[in-house]
Amino acid sequence: MFRKKNHSGGFVFAEFAIALPLLILLGWGLATVGLKIFYLGKIQLADYVLEEEVHDVLSRIIYDARAAKNVKAVNGAPTLTFTYRTINEIKASDGALEVGDVIADKEEHRVYILVGGLKKKGSKINYKRVEEVLANPITGDNYFGETRVTQFEFEKIGEKVLHITLEMQSEVSSHKIKISTAVYMPGCESF
Repeated sequence: MFRKKNHSGGFVFAEFAIALPLLILLGWGLATVGLKIFYLGKIQLADYVLEEEVHDVLSRIIYDARAAKNVKAVNGAPTLTFTYRTINEIKASDGALEVGDVIADKEEHRVYILVGGLKKKGSKINYKRVEEVLANPITGDNYFGETRVTQFEFEKIGEKVLHITLEMQSEVSSHKIKISTAVYMPGCESF
């Protein structure tokens, strides 16, 4: 019986020389696809945040407009102020409300202010309840992608209808969303 010697030692280098570039190419391809998927996910998340911010701001404004007694709108430096009638209870010294205690009307203000100027990076809408106190931003600052306001306008249509236009842009994707709506304000006495 003759035994054949196995001479495969020279082929290991040739196999390695062919396999290494293929492994590098496969790793590079997977890394490229992974980064592209991450980038597209980031864009989609930024657009979702943009849609939610526009919806949230308009929902707040519509809710406040429907309950407002007075509306003051200034388009030059976009500011929208709503005034409400609220109840101020004057209770007895022990804190209990009793028959005969005074319940008086009180005015409360809610103000929406554009800060930073239109179309500028970092422009956002601030909200405050009292005119003397600095507001907190309700748009612009978020973890998933900053947004900016590119249009914030309002006008009176009819006696008790407020037309609002809001356009915002994502700083991440550069996509814009513009929504216009009209709000009927049944309790509004002055505009």
